[in-house]
Amino acid sequence: MTGNAPGISVVIPCWNSGGWVGRCLAEVFAALPSDGEVIAVDDGSDDSTLEILKAAAATEPRLKVVARKHAGVSAARNAALDVARGTLVFFVDPDDGVEPDFFSAMRGRMDETGADCCVCAMRISREDGSSGVWTLKGDYESRTKDEVLAGYLPRIFGFSFDDIRSWYAGGHLFDRRELASSCRMAFRRRIIEENSLRFDERLELYEDAIFNSRYLAFAESMTCIDRPLYCVNERSTGAMATIPRDAARVCRNKLALIDARIAIATAVGGALMRCCEGSLALGAMEMLAASVRRLPRLDCFRMLMECLSRDEVRSALRRFPMSFRKPLVAVSALLLRLLALL
Repeated sequence: MTGNAPGISVVIPCWNSGGWVGRCLAEVFAALPSDGEVIAVDDGSDDSTLEILKAAAATEPRLKVVARKHAGVSAARNAALDVARGTLVFFVDPDDGVEPDFFSAMRGRMDETGADCCVCAMRISREDGSSGVWTLKGDYESRTKDEVLAGYLPRIFGFSFDDIRSWYAGGHLFDRRELASSCRMAFRRRIIEENSLRFDERLELYEDAIFNSRYLAFAESMTCIDRPLYCVNERSTGAMATIPRDAARVCRNKLALIDARIAIATAVGGALMRCCEGSLALGAMEMLAASVRRLPRLDCFRMLMECLSRDEVRSALRRFPMSFRKPLVAVSALLLRLLALL
């Protein structure tokens, strides 16, 4: 890489990733154009992760290693963004992989269209040996901000009441939704920096959806590649599997997520609020469940009552569609309506 600013910055947040980060780095560097840089952030690992990163950096000049105290994936990504210099930014998780043309295909598509971001399909591999492909659910060739706000953004922002009704009718809640992983997207760093965009460090889950939504609120256009260029390796020890077991962490995350959605919808316009009303109500229901599961949790209940103090949450609960096909959901909604009156 020359002394000029790199064309691509790849951000890899690492925490106790010694068992797989070496393979990830090998795939990333095999795919990375010569004008790219990789910023790997060791988030206070207590295994061999930092040693592996330092050894790799000794032979690969395009690798920068940042070591910091453990603060979570959002903070690690933010630390990398603070030093990134690339025109485009990519995010890769240390247990995942990329196809050989991941970076070049995404950059080529953005150069061809002039779009502010690009999204691709993903391949998913599971610990039991099964695999699948998450293809795109639409053609996201959006040439204007209005098309971005009406097309892709609602598919990652939350569940609407129409999604709830479809669920009652036998569909799946995710029938309309796209996986909101930041790792399947390419971003322009100019937009990130001009709008002071960073990952919300309060969030341990769904931080990607909020970052992507904030970014797309400023994007003027986007493009897509419906090929699985990014490869997700699902693990039973990942955040999606472990955090839901901790009631307090669930409630803290849900409250922060609800507040983030309300802030984005308010900033973009009222139409986007309709895309997440179902999520606001379901989030409150998850907090209620966490408050009473096994033993009542006073700390969780306090956070639930704080959630119910939001006008947007109370409105969503009042208007939430009911169905006998989901009696537990209906009972939870009714209980929350009563609690909101306290």
